[in-house]
Amino acid sequence: MPRERSLLDRLQEPDQAGRTIHDDTRLRADSVLANLRRLLNSRHGVTPIRNDYGIPDLTEVVHNFPEAIGQMRAAIRAAIEKYEPRLRRVNVRHVDAPDDPLALRFEITAVLVGADERASVWFETRIDPNGEVDLKA
Repeated sequence: MPRERSLLDRLQEPDQAGRTIHDDTRLRADSVLANLRRLLNSRHGVTPIRNDYGIPDLTEVVHNFPEAIGQMRAAIRAAIEKYEPRLRRVNVRHVDAPDDPLALRFEITAVLVGADERASVWFETRIDPNGEVDLKA
């Protein structure tokens, strides 16, 4: 079933004709991953229109360690639930990484909602000491 491409997708890929595309779960998941990378690498206050877009700066919460883990987990989940409508039943879980003690790792699972189907998705998230978020599917 065809769906309308997002404005950001159309701006990034102007050579693709048309506003609509046929729904493909893999393409939709890739688009969600790209959006989550932008979202989670944005910090509160950087967008003049939506002050809560993104997640808090890691330096704002790191002084509350280990409570900072729960704060970042909740912030990631809230951002995804608010700014990525293609995901439902979002779950964010902290993952211990003894081999990488200076980074925070989270596992994100959710249901990817499409035109006619639903698929489970999983993302691995690593926040390095500088606050940069690396996301992998």
